[in-house]
Amino acid sequence: MREAGGFSLVELMVALVIFAFGVLAGVALLGSGYRWEGQAELETQMTVAAEMKVEELKAVAGTELADTVQLMPGGDLDSNMSGYWDTAELDGRVFTRRWRVQAGPAGTRQVTVRVLPLDPPAAGYADLWTHVLHD
Repeated sequence: MREAGGFSLVELMVALVIFAFGVLAGVALLGSGYRWEGQAELETQMTVAAEMKVEELKAVAGTELADTVQLMPGGDLDSNMSGYWDTAELDGRVFTRRWRVQAGPAGTRQVTVRVLPLDPPAAGYADLWTHVLHD
């Protein structure tokens, strides 16, 4: 007759296998979490770089400086066009910023800024658009 206390070797092995699957699933989730966090940080940096460019363009919109040429209709979001692109660095990462200016309603300009990671390169981009008053 068998004693009622303790676990058999088979029961212990089954428990260890179940525990190992749980640990492996947790490790896989941590890896995915780090990847998602990195992508979220990149998207935030791209959005900040776009907002900075929009603010720069808004600042020159009402002035009589030669920089107002940046608000003349033109530009391309898919290639670097002279006068409608630059680079920005945030937290050690370099971004290409391209903008397109189109005529907007009631004397405004619709400005669309596209930001792409340049160094180190990564997939994706961020677009931000707004209307800017232009005299």
